[in-house]
Amino acid sequence: MTTTNLVDCPECGLPATARSEGRAWSTGGPVEHLRLHCVLGHRFFGPAEMLLRPLRAA
Repeated sequence: MTTTNLVDCPECGLPATARSEGRAWSTGGPVEHLRLHCVLGHRFFGPAEMLLRPLRAA
């Protein structure tokens, strides 16, 4: 089952949808990959840890 979440676009910071594309094996073990598409049309595909920004403190 594929899930879609809203996240910040890594390029512009506007809302983007993030869809899990599963896990790919690497030398350090399995890594989750995401497909992102923001409201301005930016598109990304890659490891989740590289695409998702850390939450900012309020």
